[in-house]
Amino acid sequence: MRAISLGALALILVLFLSGCEKQADKPVFTPPAPQTQAAPAVRSLIPTLVELPTAALPFWREHRQEKPALVLMSFDPFLQPIPAELRERARDLALSGTPQEIDRHGSYPRIDPVIVPTQALSAALAADFFSKIYWVFPSKVAPLQLEIDKFREQMVKAEFLTQAEAREVEFRDGRYAGTLRGVPFEALHFQKLAEITGPVVVHLDLSYFRGLYDNEIKTPLYDLIHQSASTLLTTSWQPLALTLSYSTVQGAISLDTRFVLTNLAEILREPRLLTEAMPRPWELRAEALYAADMFTESKKIELYREAVQLAPDDATTIYDLFQAHFLAKNVDQALQALDRAVALDPGYGAAYLRLADMALQDQNPEAALTLLEKASAVFPENPFIDLQRADLLRQMGAGDQAQALMEPLKDVSWSPVYHAEIPGMIDQMLAPLSDQKSAAQSAAEKGND
Repeated sequence: MRAISLGALALILVLFLSGCEKQADKPVFTPPAPQTQAAPAVRSLIPTLVELPTAALPFWREHRQEKPALVLMSFDPFLQPIPAELRERARDLALSGTPQEIDRHGSYPRIDPVIVPTQALSAALAADFFSKIYWVFPSKVAPLQLEIDKFREQMVKAEFLTQAEAREVEFRDGRYAGTLRGVPFEALHFQKLAEITGPVVVHLDLSYFRGLYDNEIKTPLYDLIHQSASTLLTTSWQPLALTLSYSTVQGAISLDTRFVLTNLAEILREPRLLTEAMPRPWELRAEALYAADMFTESKKIELYREAVQLAPDDATTIYDLFQAHFLAKNVDQALQALDRAVALDPGYGAAYLRLADMALQDQNPEAALTLLEKASAVFPENPFIDLQRADLLRQMGAGDQAQALMEPLKDVSWSPVYHAEIPGMIDQMLAPLSDQKSAAQSAAEKGND
């Protein structure tokens, strides 16, 4: 069973999105003003940041005996069905898997995937974690403009709901209510968030902002960050757990927006940031984002250099500097900045894979190989990076090095559900290398006769 792409999800969730509007002329940039209300006095929130939704399962599991509701704020509800032959393993992994085991089996680019990120909530439901599910979806239309028939149709098409479950769904004032796999379920407009009550576990995925963002004129990212933080901090909930997932490692969400979740977590930990002026590095980023098509590349580099000077240990600002250098074709400076960002936040290592693809498109296999080596060091559990390295080495005539990378992957237990074709592919890649090696050895032996 294949994972649902974001493109497919965009189609599935089209009922939540409004049409494009004509963009107004750009006024002069002004930093977002601090909010006028008093900072939340009750408590700050301590979020747990994870790369993928599957990595949140151990933190959700800690409260399984309390049977809280899950508040899921995400573009994707992570309800893709788990293949029948993997359901028992998936349930066991959700119930008792360590974070390391979930990393080894919790995403597609692994030798033996059991749960992929789009199945995270399906696994939690199979393990009986929650008493109710609230899926808070990002929407660009008003609550009363939502359509029940289209919701039912698209949820069935995506296999999130069965036909019988969909028929029972009711719609009231921006809330779809029904039953999902035996558990009460509501899909509600983000403006209805405050109506949720009772003990909850909260999970917010970076894709949530993808569903709200238009551009820096209509929906500035820092305004969305502040609004989301304010909502979470001022609700009457007392979350038993709060997890945030980046979802950037596998390209589902752009690395360029990774800072959104990092900065949101900072505000949740320090609610005073809601009422004070933004930290200066944030203001510099907001200014550069706002006027991205007006600044010269040299001006953007100047802004980001200032931000790095103010926050030298902030991976997000260093990554911004990498982006600015790269767009200005300052390749050496860009790669130096990227290496620094990855050292502070390995999640930015996904940029190596993107750059490797660009190098291959530019017919520069040597640069691609160097970048893939960097990526392999950051993501050692991803076998496909080494397979790509081996294929490149093979094409470049470095057969011994290619064989050395592939041999350890030849006899491992590849998933028969997701990667059934990989062992045969490795054999096909190794066969000519072995033949060449045998021929070279025979020639050497004849020469010694």
